[in-house]
Amino acid sequence: MTISTWAMTVLAITALLTSIVSAILGMGGGVMLLAVMLCFMSHADSIPTHAAVQIASNGTRVLAFAKNVDRAALGGFCLGVLPGSMIGILLLWLLGQPEASEPYLKMIIGAYIILAMFIRKPKSHTPNGKWWHFPLTGFAAGTAALTVGAVGPLIAPVFARCGFVKERLIATKAVCQLVTHAIKIPAFIFVRQIDVAQLGIVAGLMILMAIPGTLIGKRLLTGVSDRHFTIAYRVALTLAGLKIFFVDGIRHVVG
Repeated sequence: MTISTWAMTVLAITALLTSIVSAILGMGGGVMLLAVMLCFMSHADSIPTHAAVQIASNGTRVLAFAKNVDRAALGGFCLGVLPGSMIGILLLWLLGQPEASEPYLKMIIGAYIILAMFIRKPKSHTPNGKWWHFPLTGFAAGTAALTVGAVGPLIAPVFARCGFVKERLIATKAVCQLVTHAIKIPAFIFVRQIDVAQLGIVAGLMILMAIPGTLIGKRLLTGVSDRHFTIAYRVALTLAGLKIFFVDGIRHVVG
């Protein structure tokens, strides 16, 4: 894999800006970053490199918001993500080249995200939701992570509908995503035999930009009200869903 200096500059700036977005809204940055990476890199190279950058970005968010992590939600998520990741690794091995099936998977996820944002929240809904929400979400994320890449939009509606906002949402979602990203790199090394040395330089540069971006975003978050945060979060999530459904899904199927 050879990437020009221009492309590396664009990727570094994108990593900085998308980390700021993720630190403020708790999502959206990972999808934006992956979309730009796919303009310069293949799917097989993008997914593990994106995972490495997101480990740094999400890891920084976890450290910055550690006291706000919901341990019960995290435990339920991990309970589901482990068996889900086993299925994901099996699917990655069976698919061989996931490019053919990726648009259909993204259409399903995009449709799910859009519908989830417009389903009316039940009046009896409690802040923590149902106990099975997070194991099921973890299972879905673990299964989809290796083929779809950015699973933030897939799991984000669950947090939104369970009453998570601001620091609690950002911290818990970040550590859940950290788990899924940590699974991708060894899985791709084993199944796809990626060249770690070639991808390391690109990933390292983007990580150096993602860490300060996260810290900048955290500082900006303090000036955002719960109401404005919720509105911005829902708008960003809906736009991400539309992008995934139409641009990453339908456009590739029709084209």
